[in-house]
Amino acid sequence: MRVRLLVNHGYWSAAVLAAAGLSFTGCGGGETAPPAVSIEQNADGGSAPPVSPAPVEVAAAPQTPPRVANPAQPSTPAAMGATSQVSTYSQGEASAPQTAAGNADMQVNAAAGAAAPAQPELPPPMSPAELAAQMDLDNVPNGNPEELLKYMNDLTAVPFPNNASPQDLRRFAIRVYSNVLTAGDKLLAAPGATSDQRRAAVQFKFNAYEMLIQILPEQANEIAQERIQFAQGIAATKDPNVARFARLFLFEQMLAQFASGEESLFQPVMEDSKYIIEDPNADIMHFGVAENAAVVFARMGHTENAVAILQMMKKSFAGTKDEQLAARAADLDDMIMQYRIVGTMMAAANGDESQEDVLVTNIRNWVATKPKENLEPLQMMSTIEMQMEDYGKMNLARRISGLMQEFYGDHPDPQVVQSVATSVSNAQKRTGLIAKPFVVEGNTINGVPFDWSQYKGKWVLVDFWATWCPICLEEMANIKQVYQAYRSKGFEVVSVNLDDDPRARAAFFQANSLPWPTVVSADPDNTGFKDPNAVRCGVEALPFLVFVGPDGTVVEINPRGERLEELLQSVLNQGSGGVQTLSNPVTGVSQPPAAMSPSANIGAPAGQTVPSTADSDVSLKVVR
Repeated sequence: MRVRLLVNHGYWSAAVLAAAGLSFTGCGGGETAPPAVSIEQNADGGSAPPVSPAPVEVAAAPQTPPRVANPAQPSTPAAMGATSQVSTYSQGEASAPQTAAGNADMQVNAAAGAAAPAQPELPPPMSPAELAAQMDLDNVPNGNPEELLKYMNDLTAVPFPNNASPQDLRRFAIRVYSNVLTAGDKLLAAPGATSDQRRAAVQFKFNAYEMLIQILPEQANEIAQERIQFAQGIAATKDPNVARFARLFLFEQMLAQFASGEESLFQPVMEDSKYIIEDPNADIMHFGVAENAAVVFARMGHTENAVAILQMMKKSFAGTKDEQLAARAADLDDMIMQYRIVGTMMAAANGDESQEDVLVTNIRNWVATKPKENLEPLQMMSTIEMQMEDYGKMNLARRISGLMQEFYGDHPDPQVVQSVATSVSNAQKRTGLIAKPFVVEGNTINGVPFDWSQYKGKWVLVDFWATWCPICLEEMANIKQVYQAYRSKGFEVVSVNLDDDPRARAAFFQANSLPWPTVVSADPDNTGFKDPNAVRCGVEALPFLVFVGPDGTVVEINPRGERLEELLQSVLNQGSGGVQTLSNPVTGVSQPPAAMSPSANIGAPAGQTVPSTADSDVSLKVVR
């Protein structure tokens, strides 16, 4: 088995967690995207737009699936003090039609002196054809650099018509951004253009290329190649301002290839990162590009190189007169410490026991830099503790939960104290399940007492789930496939439903069926996460899985995704010499490698400057 450690980006560090892809909050965490740098370079006569980065195509490896947190317990360490990352989608409120009574009320109010606000008369919306004619899209002007910059700015600022068909909108957008490319070429060819104007034209062109890639997916490869050729051409220009911008863009292309798994680019990316950092004319964009390179190295499992890049950045930028750069450089100490934690965490997850003490020491050192009211380390420790559980490092998980209690058990906020006590208690219950007798109690969904004794002598997966947890349903699909393949060999499944609302459960089973029994609490006052089975196991995030052996004792917790079939193949393989688990490897069975999977998903840290010259940037997924 190859260990893939997912680091939560959403709540641990704003600086590092994306680098290892760790999960955190569980169900409801959602996805976030790294912020893009706005490269705003004012030029004579106009301003250039920010260049919009495209998503990086990263080869995704199977990952530890996300979990859903207990919705009834929002104040867990994973949520305490965390800034919400969830996007809210606000729908425009449509004006309700006025009733006669409503009109009468308005008339009364008006008579009483409450004047209704005047509603301006809006012009009728223009069609794409009318708007194109008004903008004269059939003709790109032959003006001076200032006029061309204004033209490009006006084109990209115009609101697109909202009363057109998708086909008309697409044709309109193609004309707009094709004209931007043409105008940009005219400006670059203008003999009197200044360096700032030429760079602004390059930025407009990069942005137009990006928009056309999105509008014309069937031609995306051709457009992207044309953009690279354009960048290669201007990278050789004698104008250092423009050439530097193009070279950073080309570096980002190489970085994206490296991020997708081309390990042969390791040395070129490392060398070019050093060149970028030591550029005497380095600015905030150089900083962002280098920082992004550090993120990618960490994502690829090379945390030592990520730390080396960050240390070079700190040394190079700390003495700069640019206050923004100096401030960003000062913040790198925290990021460096967290990458060290990520590195030792990954090594420990992959079986290097010598790194367990180092991990604990690194956590202690980082916590010491934070004021007591800062709950970021608590969130981080909660993340790591759960990850260590998932990879069978129960002793290390208990040590991490002990740190949570040590540092935050006496917090001045009683809510934090209670949250920590609950989290630590649940962690102790979960880590204490291994090799202990296990039992499932309750009723079937038909109200009949469940008989756990009939599963003696079987390999049994106990699946804690709820209908409101979409990740549970995704995992259930995987379990069904494994169940069908291995039931004849003595594998069984029992699900424990943790819905509080019996109507939701009933609605689910009206539309779906499961090939194994489902158990619910026999006590209507103790359902959901208060189900006695869940309380006994310390369940606080779903799905939660318990793999039980024929002797009735727990073999492993959370064998999810591909791990479930791996485990079954191991225990059902005659002559294997026993059960090969993450914490009990069997001789002759493959061990987790020393390095993390190079294709684990990561994202750029919140607040990080992600280079906007990139053809693509690193994607990120928040899990657990």
